[in-house]
Amino acid sequence: MISPMTDQPGPQEIGPPPVKMSDFSSLAGLPPFPVSLDCRHYIGDRPCKFMRECSGCPHYSPQGTRILILKTGALGDVLRTTILLGGLKRKHPQSHITWITASSAVPLVPRSLVDRVLPVSSETLARLQVERFDIVYSLDKEPEVAALAMLSNASEKRGMGVDALGAVYPLNPEMAYYYRLGLDNQLKFHGNKRTYPDLLAEAVQIPYDSAVDDYHLDISEADRTIADELFRQQGLTPGDPIVGINTGAGGVFVNKDWTFFGYVDLIRELEREKIPVVLLGGDRESKRVSELHRRFRSPYVKDVGTNHPLGIFSALASNCRVIVTGDTLGMHIGLAVKSRVIAIFGSTQPHEIEMFGRGEKVITPIECSPCYRRSCDIHPSCMELIGHEIVMGAVRRQLELTRNAPS
Repeated sequence: MISPMTDQPGPQEIGPPPVKMSDFSSLAGLPPFPVSLDCRHYIGDRPCKFMRECSGCPHYSPQGTRILILKTGALGDVLRTTILLGGLKRKHPQSHITWITASSAVPLVPRSLVDRVLPVSSETLARLQVERFDIVYSLDKEPEVAALAMLSNASEKRGMGVDALGAVYPLNPEMAYYYRLGLDNQLKFHGNKRTYPDLLAEAVQIPYDSAVDDYHLDISEADRTIADELFRQQGLTPGDPIVGINTGAGGVFVNKDWTFFGYVDLIRELEREKIPVVLLGGDRESKRVSELHRRFRSPYVKDVGTNHPLGIFSALASNCRVIVTGDTLGMHIGLAVKSRVIAIFGSTQPHEIEMFGRGEKVITPIECSPCYRRSCDIHPSCMELIGHEIVMGAVRRQLELTRNAPS
């Protein structure tokens, strides 16, 4: 049986080591055609993007240190984990990064820094049985994901693993504090004051500096064009002092999203001051967004739709100077696109969120928060105790900060 943090299984030997340069042309009686099997641009079933032979190619880039990241989790957690990529590239400047995540989270992993993004699937599992990695960062506490770390063939493993009894445990000593946060409510709710990226970077020994390390989110030009057109259709110009209202916050924990009437009162104040408002949300928020839009029918309150893919949603968020949101994916996207964010916290822990100086947190005064409960019968609730005038004050401050900032 595996002993946590001591007797980790070593890499399995699967055939000979990879061949860097080879030529299989002679097997088919063809002229020489050498290929660089270790180049990061090599695809195998078609030419690479440079459309030329490997021999003498100026774009040849050996993979170097092969890194595997295992992170699925909630979409917001996947996005905020991208904060570690800068430090990872500093630690391993010549490296090839593969990130395995949930299918829904694939658009959130930046291809500008990650060489391959693979969804969790039987096909991906088959690849893990064959490929070699120098290091695996296993960043989920779910046993199904931690098990992938144990199946992977790697010289070094950091993060979370799972033993022969199915129990999740830390693979390295530095992971112990982060691991305990998931088991000790007193530590998570009241003791810890450190941010998520700081905690995770320490846990897997990746350099992290909040002054230089930030979210990484790639938005395509096509998605930006669509978002700009949606704004223009509503009579809005991207870059204007527009406030985005992200109305939902997921359905796992109660009181993650602010109250409907809190948003009503806030929008009324924004309308009174003639500040344009864009209602944001996903499919889950479609009814709430429609009802807010119906209540106002104002030239200052715009509905740009709630059925957009993550890329277009991110581009819409980037067109807003300020975003008001609960502790949810929209908050992380707002920070990633460098909008100023007002994050409203009820039942969840505000200390773990890094704002990078681009916003402020509005935190409930209720004594029982954070609680991460799935239901609650306390009235007034933690979110009901947050008045719209507090949030409006934050909006005014953040809008003022954007007026003299470069575009």
